[in-house]
Amino acid sequence: MISNSLFTLCLLFILRNASAQRFLREGFSSKMESDFKAETKLDGATGLTREMSLMKDIDWELQPATFENIPDARLRRHLESFLQTPLTLKLSTRKGKYGLRAVGHLASGKRLRAFWRQSAGPSKLNGDGFLSATYDDAIRSRLSVMEFEVQLPPHDKKSKELPSVIFSVPVEPGSMNPKAIVPRGAVNVRVLPKGRISDDSRPQDVELGKGHVHLPMRAGLVDAAWAKGRSVFRKGRINGVI
Repeated sequence: MISNSLFTLCLLFILRNASAQRFLREGFSSKMESDFKAETKLDGATGLTREMSLMKDIDWELQPATFENIPDARLRRHLESFLQTPLTLKLSTRKGKYGLRAVGHLASGKRLRAFWRQSAGPSKLNGDGFLSATYDDAIRSRLSVMEFEVQLPPHDKKSKELPSVIFSVPVEPGSMNPKAIVPRGAVNVRVLPKGRISDDSRPQDVELGKGHVHLPMRAGLVDAAWAKGRSVFRKGRINGVI
């Protein structure tokens, strides 16, 4: 009698435990799915995707590109005169003609018109195609791809053509900080020699190869108690900043 009662209690305990685990598992699964859908959908109020919302308050640093593939020597010198040094891009949520607006700041103090947008990116790779693809191609097929387009002044005073340099970079939210955004893989750089003003229905672009996009690092914080007595953390710096 006692053994039957113990068996019944154990069976009830096991069934109850299984139900609780199933409830938690299904609950968390549905919660994660709804969170994912909410994160990836387009914000109707601002027209920004989640990645764009995370990016909009960050100053992006575009590293100099190599313009050896440009056959026109005059155009090549014109591009190099502006983009031989890093360009800091300040993003805006105001709509422009070719995406959202941005302003490029050079070390010389000059400012350049720019745009940023989310690109459709390459088609998604599956199966053998994904396994045999290069790292950069595999990353681009899985992540969101952002484009930064920098418009330069005409290289000829009589021309209305504004050459454009486009930096294309895959990004994803941070794994530890959900409010962070991280560039992944190399950047594809291409040039529209005639800009957007062209007799052709589609602008002819020139591939420049790979480039780099950086996120400028801010000063880190140091514990004042730990830094006490260490002159390297006190000379010429305010407390708490290295």
